[in-house]
Amino acid sequence: MGREIVTSQQNRLGQATLPDEYKDKLIKLIPTEIVTAYVTIVGLISGTTTGNKTDLLWFVIAVLTIVTPLYLKFVSKVKLLSQIIFTMVAFLLWVLATGSPIPTIFDFQSTFIGSILLILYTLFIPFVFPNDPPSP
Repeated sequence: MGREIVTSQQNRLGQATLPDEYKDKLIKLIPTEIVTAYVTIVGLISGTTTGNKTDLLWFVIAVLTIVTPLYLKFVSKVKLLSQIIFTMVAFLLWVLATGSPIPTIFDFQSTFIGSILLILYTLFIPFVFPNDPPSP
């Protein structure tokens, strides 16, 4: 299974055998490598006793946000711009959900808000990458 989402249009044009189902699309929209790097780096940063952790976290978030589309395009060979954009958004939601330098949003913990947004994002994806209805 490649990383790029296979669409119904690609199937009709003979570029793919079967379009991806919802769960396959969802898996392909989770930037697992980038999220793993972020969580690991956050763990390393939280274990230090020196330096400005907040500034370092913002730097890491910025670098990984820039790396995400490059990684998808050049390593995973993803060509769909919409997939690249939504995967970048997913990374930022994972940052909020797993711990970010933003302590609170609207008086709530950022991880709480991030988790809610991540759930809504997961529910929203089928509308962005819909499957065609079956032919009569």
